Amino acid sequence: MASTTITAGREAGGYRARRGVSQSLLYLVLTLGAIVAVFPFVWMLLTASKTYGEHSQKVLWPASFTARPYINLPSSQELVVDLHPPEGEWHGSIASFSPLMEGNITVNQVSDIVAERLEKKGIPLPLNVLILAMDTTDDEIQNYDRFVVTVDSRIVEQFSTRMDLKQWGGPNYEGADRGRWGPHFRVIEASPNQLVVKQAWNKWFMFFHNYIEAWDQANFALYTRNSVITTLLTIAGVVITGTLAAYAFARMEFPGKNILFTAYLATYMIPWTVVMIPDYLIIVALEDFFRETLGMTNAWYNNWTALTIPFMINAFTVFLLRQFFAQIPDELFDAALIDGCGHLRFLTQIMLPISKAPLMTVVILNGIWAWNSLQWPLIVTNTADWRPITVGLTGFISESGAETQKIMAGSVITTIPILVLYFFTQKQFTEGIATTGLKG
Repeated sequence: MASTTITAGREAGGYRARRGVSQSLLYLVLTLGAIVAVFPFVWMLLTASKTYGEHSQKVLWPASFTARPYINLPSSQELVVDLHPPEGEWHGSIASFSPLMEGNITVNQVSDIVAERLEKKGIPLPLNVLILAMDTTDDEIQNYDRFVVTVDSRIVEQFSTRMDLKQWGGPNYEGADRGRWGPHFRVIEASPNQLVVKQAWNKWFMFFHNYIEAWDQANFALYTRNSVITTLLTIAGVVITGTLAAYAFARMEFPGKNILFTAYLATYMIPWTVVMIPDYLIIVALEDFFRETLGMTNAWYNNWTALTIPFMINAFTVFLLRQFFAQIPDELFDAALIDGCGHLRFLTQIMLPISKAPLMTVVILNGIWAWNSLQWPLIVTNTADWRPITVGLTGFISESGAETQKIMAGSVITTIPILVLYFFTQKQFTEGIATTGLKG
């Protein structure tokens, strides 16, 4: 009896040990999988905060994520800069802007990170910062609204920093990424004879430099507006057509319903690249019809209609909603029918309110697909009027190379709306995926 008890105890102990080992291995695999899955996002965030030099030198941790650029900064001040004509030349280089005026600012103190880089280059303080003021308007009155800021001379420094009136800008401090680490200058008052310049360390600009540059250079304001409008229109169209079609397949009886539903699902198996050219030819034909018959130009091509209407019918959406609608008891519809409720009223007042989970799934999935669309917008548009935000990311790729740090900053900007949408709908999204297709 005692030996049997000891044997059973040993077997139980061995089972617990094996179970503990297997669970540990499982947790290890899940942890490694989570690290692998989140690594691209972490790399994107790190790269989006680097300077061009840090990325090219493969620096792992960007300086903007440390305290060095933001401590021991000199106080801000306002300076009055007298302007004088360059007399045909600007420090040995022929003047290339007209009309223009030139002013000088002496910088005696810089941030620690700039001082360190200047010391490595053997450049002593103080620095002579040159401001070239330009009038970019067509009127005859000098009203300076654009400025070029550079250090020492145009010949020594290859790059300069252009800034608009009321906006922050900084000179190029020898490898410090176009004056990102300051000091920064903002022209707060401009006149033909002098400028009032505020010299400060704009920490917001220092940390979010790439994001600000990406937003301004890639015209993200317009692209974001286009993406928001086309995504909302696509989602609205998909929800309307998807719920009507799914209800018909789930609750209504008509000849050939199962065959039609099977054929409808089969369209989802066709790769989009196969139907891309036929879809484009249909858009061209519709554009020609509207122009020749109704006298309307750009009714489809280079307009929101071509970007949204072809995607307002989605086979996966119909399948997902149909599976959920099919699990609702028939007795519920019979009771509603007795009370005089028709199909449309039953759908809108009874089925949709209890179908929030699958509807949120439809909204999220179709929202992601519409927001991330790139190839189709490039095909059916030829101007920026209706191009989405994903097209803006291509603006940082040129013949001379790609500005990866700005591409990553733009990618973070494009990802934020999707993350916000998922954050507010994650509960309904997971419930919709987990419960759709289950009976009872």
